[in-house]
Amino acid sequence: MLLPPMVDYHETARAHRRPPPPERFCFADIVDGHAQDPERQALIWTNAEGASKRFTFAEIAVLSKRMANALRAAGVARGDRVVVMLPRIPEWQIAVTALSRLGAIVVPCLTMLTRKDLEYRIGATEPAAILTVPGETAKFEGLVPEGCARLVVPYGQGEAAGWTDVHAAMDGASEEIASERMAREDPGYIYFTSGSTGTPKGVTHSAWFALGFIEIAAYWFDMNDQSKEDVCWGTADTAWGFNATSTLMGPWLAGVCAFVHDGPFDPKMRLQLIQDWGVTIYAAAASEYRWMLGEDVASFDLTKLRLSITAGESLDAPTAERWMRLSGTKFLESYGQTESFMSIANFPCTEIRPGSMGLPMPGFPVDVVHEETCAPLPPGETGAVALKCPFDGLMLGYWRDPERTEACFRTAADGSRWFMTGDLARKDADGYFWYEGRADDVINAAGYRIGPAEVEGAVMSHDAVRECACVASPDEKRGVVVKAFVVLHAGHVGDEAMARVLQDHVKAQTAPYKYPRKIEFLDELPKTVSGKVQRRVLRDLEYRRAREAAV
Repeated sequence: MLLPPMVDYHETARAHRRPPPPERFCFADIVDGHAQDPERQALIWTNAEGASKRFTFAEIAVLSKRMANALRAAGVARGDRVVVMLPRIPEWQIAVTALSRLGAIVVPCLTMLTRKDLEYRIGATEPAAILTVPGETAKFEGLVPEGCARLVVPYGQGEAAGWTDVHAAMDGASEEIASERMAREDPGYIYFTSGSTGTPKGVTHSAWFALGFIEIAAYWFDMNDQSKEDVCWGTADTAWGFNATSTLMGPWLAGVCAFVHDGPFDPKMRLQLIQDWGVTIYAAAASEYRWMLGEDVASFDLTKLRLSITAGESLDAPTAERWMRLSGTKFLESYGQTESFMSIANFPCTEIRPGSMGLPMPGFPVDVVHEETCAPLPPGETGAVALKCPFDGLMLGYWRDPERTEACFRTAADGSRWFMTGDLARKDADGYFWYEGRADDVINAAGYRIGPAEVEGAVMSHDAVRECACVASPDEKRGVVVKAFVVLHAGHVGDEAMARVLQDHVKAQTAPYKYPRKIEFLDELPKTVSGKVQRRVLRDLEYRRAREAAV
């Protein structure tokens, strides 16, 4: 299923053809194919305590077969949903491979999620099983449906009374299993992602999800059959789509070894690990590069590093240029969504224009169009980023939410159907895309998509708060952070102490990464005539202040 390396972008884009797809597909077949070479490395894992393990594809194949049989014995069958809430440990990759063998649907969840977050996801997906670690089991108490299997990976601290040790279950499990092979329309993965309004959306991808990474692996990550010496480190959390891109399906399609580190972010440690483990491809949020540039980058031996990759947020041109100079690598920024893969990127063979999203991924029909008519716009004009349907990599839809799904699409006058990303951009005369912002109000902070409505709801659940509006606020290190504009009830004082109280309150209500790092108290929020809060006014205010402060 691999594509040849891209040498000339325009020629590849013109002549691009995907390999013929199979009639049925199972991701585990990819692993089993590479396992024919018993020495081929699949995974290197380390953690903050200094532990490390290496796995070949042959070992992953055996372990995933055992886990699949253990999960089947626990009651998991084809089409069942399984909540997988694991830190960055090898069992994540093993579990995804195992569940593909069963034809089950993976529901990745962040370990940072709160009980409230989990209650929604469990209610929406009705899982047949939950797989987590002992330190997270308390969050599930009272939430697990009757008949739902509870399984834990024995890693880290915590008690897990009433939960089944999946390692113990695997010890007695068979290494023989007939993998389920799925059709293109069969769901395989549900990624919950924030929206600008309402509850999180369950982005549902096909069981063929992995095949959407064919172009990404070959053209963006520059991986091919000869990439046996590559080590690809993607730092994204296991519940993000970019994790599949950079530490699972992307590299494993090409038989490339993935590197995984479980530990808190430490910029100096990141550089040390790149040096010590011979990382050749590093994929991280833009903010991580900003933090690493605060260290003495030149003092580390990064000679094996050949590509530096980012997605999820834009990196300013001066920072990108400085990283390229100090690391000696190309910096490949890209654009994509959980719903529609990486559709725009800078490539190893193209001119890098720092600050640009890049050029369309060959095979992805992406353009800048009029928001209403979907007519393509000329260079220099800002419009909606949209992809012409059908194309490989597009989600099946939002889980059990046809109205939200349909709202993502527009039909042009010529009858063509377009998927609207909700982002705005412009193209230059050479076809490079330049990001202009969100058409809605989703906040993209340090690579995390945060729905303002979720944070606002958490803030307003405090008795002292009357109203709240959250927007993106420029930040030197993180790109942007969440800022909450808060109106208090009479009798409460808007001071630093109250701001800290509200921040702690939000951390207890939802995943801590969503909390507002900045809070400003107002007497009233700006609103439209119909009473809707004007987040755009507040966001524009923040950016104007940032520009004035920089002068």
